[in-house]
Amino acid sequence: MEGGLEASGSNGEENNRDDDLNMTIREILETKEKGSDDDLNMTIREILEMNSSLRYEEIDRELKEMKNFVEDVPTKRVEPEGDLGFQAREIDSFSGSGRDEEDPMSSSPPLAPQIVQHSILDTEIEDFGSLSGARMELDRASDLLVSVSVGTEENKQKIVDLSSAALKELLKMAKEKQPLWRDCIDGEVLNHIEYTKQFGQIDKTAEKIMRKTEETLLSPNLGSPRHISALPEESRITLYTEASRHTQFLPVDPVHIVELLMDMNQYSTVFSSIVSRATILGNLSTEAPGNYDGALQVMAVEFNAPSPLLPTRECHLARHSKQLATGIWGVVDVSLESLFPNPLIRYRRRSSGCLAQQLPNGVTKIIWVEHSEADDSSVPEMFRALVTSGHAYGAKHWLGNLVRQCERLGHIMASSDPKPGEMVSPGRENLLCLAERMMRKFWANLSDSSENTWRPVPLKGAENVRAMIRSGEDEEGRPPGTAIVIATSVWVPASPRRVFDFLHDVHTRNRWDILTCGHVVKETGHIDNGCDHGNRVSILEVKSPEDQIVVILLQESYTTFTSSYVTFAPVEACTLDMILNGGSPDHVPILPSGFSILPDGPTRDGGSGSLVTMAFQILDNSSSATYIPPESVATIFKLVTETAECIKAAMFSSSNLGT
Repeated sequence: MEGGLEASGSNGEENNRDDDLNMTIREILETKEKGSDDDLNMTIREILEMNSSLRYEEIDRELKEMKNFVEDVPTKRVEPEGDLGFQAREIDSFSGSGRDEEDPMSSSPPLAPQIVQHSILDTEIEDFGSLSGARMELDRASDLLVSVSVGTEENKQKIVDLSSAALKELLKMAKEKQPLWRDCIDGEVLNHIEYTKQFGQIDKTAEKIMRKTEETLLSPNLGSPRHISALPEESRITLYTEASRHTQFLPVDPVHIVELLMDMNQYSTVFSSIVSRATILGNLSTEAPGNYDGALQVMAVEFNAPSPLLPTRECHLARHSKQLATGIWGVVDVSLESLFPNPLIRYRRRSSGCLAQQLPNGVTKIIWVEHSEADDSSVPEMFRALVTSGHAYGAKHWLGNLVRQCERLGHIMASSDPKPGEMVSPGRENLLCLAERMMRKFWANLSDSSENTWRPVPLKGAENVRAMIRSGEDEEGRPPGTAIVIATSVWVPASPRRVFDFLHDVHTRNRWDILTCGHVVKETGHIDNGCDHGNRVSILEVKSPEDQIVVILLQESYTTFTSSYVTFAPVEACTLDMILNGGSPDHVPILPSGFSILPDGPTRDGGSGSLVTMAFQILDNSSSATYIPPESVATIFKLVTETAECIKAAMFSSSNLGT
């Protein structure tokens, strides 16, 4: 009897929804008769949002049931143990230089750079540290909640059904052409109106109205690569849809691609410039280990872009792999927010992944689809075009990293047959391994990951500068002592290719590296690790005018069709000799610094500028794990700002000369 009442109530709700939908359709017809296209566009948006929001009513009910449990999960508030070291008395003495502020005749000049008054800034640093600690605790609590919930039989079946449906959607999105996908400057972007018609939950009447008004719907605003996604009113967060597709041919077996995506160690390594955290919370596969046909796992992931100014994207997802036919595999991701709702959701991963098809010539065709919804309200304006163009998280960017890995492995396998001019040494492969670890540490330091406690730098003109402290005791492979990491992002008036060539070229290093000023920089050996001539690992010697070696640098540079990097670190001469003679690089301490170079927008529009993020690490004996003295902050701030100005000046000068 109770079940009958429940069903009756459910039918009543559905009837009410249909009545509301029909009323909205009548409004569309009336609006069309009045001839107002603007009102028509707005009404159709409302019908899409209304239909989309219906999917979340069940989620809201589940959320209310889970609310008490979520609140009971301990989320300890972690107070900062220290900040950048500026106390009131230190700021007064450091910024004033002993000048009497009440004496208008005082002629003592202030020190440059000037330190901003600290009263509000100290509070911001304290809140920043607290939020960083709380963020990590909340991540752990959320992971715990999902991992426990995955174990129930009911949720297991829901995840299986969700992932199976996601794989079907991915296959269709990978194979479909126009009108589902439209060509753009940097590849293919999704036609959101066509997607809604094929995959959305709208009734036949609404579909008929949409078809009749298709020309109106495909206006520049509605037909753009980004589309507003409807969310429950309680969330109060607007998510924008980003969807792209890219195809690449690689000389690998499709099974290796599947293994790379399903094995978290390989996945985190290959995509370490994008993935800052990937943890398996549950394995729902009944297959034997190593058999990826039908494998299904629940994961917590954190995606990042190479700048501490850009917020990360976090979600819980199901990853499912399946062999679709002989030589054809599919791997799909789909967010689990529909099963484990979160009222503060800022990122959702719709059906995304790849289709890998083996071709007769030993090459695998990979079609990569990225489809997600994200809140970009906190994305700085200088990065907005980068994010919306897909260079930060799009399909082309993911495939670019996969291409780099395949090229790198190919050159390692060919290490017994070096090219003319390349270094010949029994430790070639070991040197490449050390360079790879250097790159991974550089990427780990570059993002706004929950593992990084970035703090604002309390100096005038340092609004886009962030700093954090790294301790050698916290991580294996890091030199002993305390290191200061300082990073910033700047716009440079040159194309990414020009900036990359300028930064990795040993002959132009003196023009931007103020630490080598007055010295001679020479490349004593290199190993190619990619098809582009700039993709190489180099050994650089910095010598004084008296021909004395000042420092030896290990440098890796590489470029793909979406991003470029130049990373370097000092290496002891005895350590380098040990590696080149075949010694293990696993425990060699490394302290990387370097640059990330990205276009400032779509390729055609981004040719005029680049977004360069630089990060420097410096050992500082006067600092501790919780304190950086003002003098050290001023020094590293001068290093990063002068380097940025040198790069800008060089690019501006070469532009005027027509080079």
